Amino acid sequence: MNGHRSNGSRVYLDHAATTPPDPRVVEAMLPYLTEYFANPSSIYVEAQQTRRAIDEARQTIASSVGADPGEIVFTAGGSESDSLALRGVVGASRRRARGGAASGNPVHIITSAVEHHAVLDTAEQLERDGVAELTILEVDREGRVDPAAAAAAVRDDTVLVSVMHANNEVGAINDVAAIARAVHEANPRTAVHTDAVQSVAHLGANVDRLGVDLMTFTGHKLYGPRGAGALYVRAGTPLAPQILGGSQEERRRAGTEDTAAIVGFAKAIEIAADEREADLSHERALQQRLMTELPQRIAMTGITGPADLDERLPGNVSALIGFVEGESILLALDLAGFAASSGSACTTGSVEPSHVLVAMGVPDELARGSLRFSLGRGNTDEDVDRLLTELPPIVERLRALSPMPTTEPPADWQPWLAT
Repeated sequence: MNGHRSNGSRVYLDHAATTPPDPRVVEAMLPYLTEYFANPSSIYVEAQQTRRAIDEARQTIASSVGADPGEIVFTAGGSESDSLALRGVVGASRRRARGGAASGNPVHIITSAVEHHAVLDTAEQLERDGVAELTILEVDREGRVDPAAAAAAVRDDTVLVSVMHANNEVGAINDVAAIARAVHEANPRTAVHTDAVQSVAHLGANVDRLGVDLMTFTGHKLYGPRGAGALYVRAGTPLAPQILGGSQEERRRAGTEDTAAIVGFAKAIEIAADEREADLSHERALQQRLMTELPQRIAMTGITGPADLDERLPGNVSALIGFVEGESILLALDLAGFAASSGSACTTGSVEPSHVLVAMGVPDELARGSLRFSLGRGNTDEDVDRLLTELPPIVERLRALSPMPTTEPPADWQPWLAT
């Protein structure tokens, strides 16, 4: 999708949302969409071929994160894995407290204010249902959780702490290993979950080095297929299944496995490991250039998230542009041939500021001017050149239509803007 619109192509800058499937992944999947289609739970020869493919994929994926194959539960994606982690631990912990019968008392869970909605919405629903009490941790100005704050929130009845490894909007990388150590020291019975959907693709994630008990990751963030996710569950961690009706995944997640998607997931994670250093070097070079030059080209603009690239997801560039709505910029960029995203979400006809930016302290009005560019393997210097050329006049045109003044930003905006 790279190149200039004049030759019929577009520039894709939304790899944090999903990545284009690698042709090698598609090639690996094809036989399991055509010839090897049998249900892997059956006993005949054709079924055993698909079962072997799943077993081999599970081994590959487990090895990539330092897990045993039996600790990998295949799901339909990151959101399901997050939900299974939270609901599964809460459900199993309540039953364990009463020797198999669900306890009437809620358990305690902890998460952060900047989690993906798959975690936040699930945690809040568990609280509304009366099965869990929820503590939400604040974050610093760059979007990170303090390990000491996580440990301080742990109680005797805390069954789960869920803190993401790297934030999908602003790229902030949490010190999950320090968080896990602090939590386990405060209460050894507390399980630690991390959503590593973004970090497995870019940084790799070893479950023992991170010290976590559960970890979410998925295929479509690393040039694999959508519909293939995984939840790592450390042996001995209590987990109640949420989808019933079959013995698949050792009775932790019922449903006939998508053999093709799982095979593609394994191939993608294998390629990601082999090409990680080249990917990092390429994406960080483009990222550094965009983070540096964007505020130079557009007045009243700032970069959110960590300034240190070692503390930020490779390829992630999140920006605030004053006196203009992010959604309006995205529509204009789309017409100009760019695919990007905003930290805002359209709901009921109005644009709400990103919960991540608000948690970091960004003023609501400024947060509505957020953009996220996430670069990938296929992006080039020419893509960055073109964006830096075409975005400034788009912003200028939109600001000219705005009823807001564009000469002096409000005082509470100024700490967030480079110029």
